[in-house]
Amino acid sequence: MLETRIARAAEGFWRQAGMLPTYPVDIQAAVLWALPLDIHLHARLSVRSIQEWTAARGIRCRLPGRDRRLRGCLIAQRGGGILFVDGADPPEEQRFTLAHEAAHFLLDYDEPRRQALATLGPAVLPVLDGERAPTADERVSAILAGMVFGVHTHLMDRGPHGALGADVAAAESAADALALELLAPAALAGVLATEGPHVPFPDRVSRAGAAISRTFGLPAAIAAPYARRLLREHGHAPSFSAWLGLPERR
Repeated sequence: MLETRIARAAEGFWRQAGMLPTYPVDIQAAVLWALPLDIHLHARLSVRSIQEWTAARGIRCRLPGRDRRLRGCLIAQRGGGILFVDGADPPEEQRFTLAHEAAHFLLDYDEPRRQALATLGPAVLPVLDGERAPTADERVSAILAGMVFGVHTHLMDRGPHGALGADVAAAESAADALALELLAPAALAGVLATEGPHVPFPDRVSRAGAAISRTFGLPAAIAAPYARRLLREHGHAPSFSAWLGLPERR
């Protein structure tokens, strides 16, 4: 179940970081303590700037697609990696980008890698690191299905770029969920969202989103839909009148 997976990943992250979170979270410090990742801030981050940076350091990595502006990028290999963030973004955007890319590392790279090693043993490590092709027996193993061997990359674009496939959409949704749980845990943000007098649902969403953004340092574009989701989960969905577009009675 996704909720259990996210809760387990968040708990493990803070355990590895060796700290209790305070809000807004200093996610950069937490990531550096918890994960084998280096963080690099680049002004006006783009596919080209990452390709040039990696090529200059002898890192073989080909990013997919055309050159474009990015909010973040994850490059992972041999159990560790590099996390790039657009240093020109506002602090709240950088905070969410760091958490989102760290979530991809945990859920899409580190977790499957650990499962493969636990199931197939250390002999599969050269396969995971792209040093040799999997054997016939390894190739049919369910634990290796869908895994990317060698260099793992993920790009965080600055906006929607067409429809996403089901697998990609699911991975993005899970990464968003873990990023939010790291930065603004639902148990805390839900209480904040539901505080205050009863007002029409759109007003509640607006007020709750602003409070979550202010308290946890989230971008407004992230905080508003998160507030909407939390309000619904706590039984504060819009009334039938609101669904019909009629004025609500106070």
